Amino acid sequence: MIKQIIQKSLKDFFTPAILSISFLPFIITFAVILILYLILGDSVSAYFQSGVSFVDAKEYPKLAYILSFSFFKWLFIIFFYIFGAILVIIMSVVIATIVVGFFTPKIIKIIHQKYYNHLKLPNEENSIISTILSYTKILFIFLILLIISLPFMFVPIINVFALALPFYYLFHNFLVLDVGLNISDKKEFQSIIKNHKFQLRSTTLSLYLLSLIPFVGIVFQVLFVIVLTHFFFLKRAT
Repeated sequence: MIKQIIQKSLKDFFTPAILSISFLPFIITFAVILILYLILGDSVSAYFQSGVSFVDAKEYPKLAYILSFSFFKWLFIIFFYIFGAILVIIMSVVIATIVVGFFTPKIIKIIHQKYYNHLKLPNEENSIISTILSYTKILFIFLILLIISLPFMFVPIINVFALALPFYYLFHNFLVLDVGLNISDKKEFQSIIKNHKFQLRSTTLSLYLLSLIPFVGIVFQVLFVIVLTHFFFLKRAT
């Protein structure tokens, strides 16, 4: 089923109607990332080039001694930039997920008219307060997970997973909530995510891992929405 959804979603993505929508979220996300880079990038580079000590020699004498050697200093810088690059990729995915949320109703309308016009879209509209509370809850849990993962940020290899897991939680819940509540009423939405929890999580995890490839998470964010749109409509139809 998932294979068929992917194939159908790819065909939908490369249609003029969808491509015209996907262009704007890509530009907005890319612009936000570029602005953040221009603001923070020079400051970080200047810090390392200035030769400033990374640690307080009085408080951490052994660590300061180790970092006094050029080899370890450059190893630290390389590690920092690799970790920074991963962080930028993940942040770009989150930003793109939030940006594309504004275009989700339009995308769903196109897919609905093309394939699922025999299914009625929910008549009830989610109140702004209810929507804000739902997203606030997700953000709150995300921050807790991020705080819990902080001690592992300084352990090589493990830190990549420690950073990725909280952001996957954010990616999964934002995407599912944004798409699901535009296709199903609250009762049906809860039923779908409960009865198809494993399949839904495996789908969003695959999309999340795919999005970690540089630029894929920005360029194909609309495709991810299309995949989840087909998923929810098909689950409604069964």
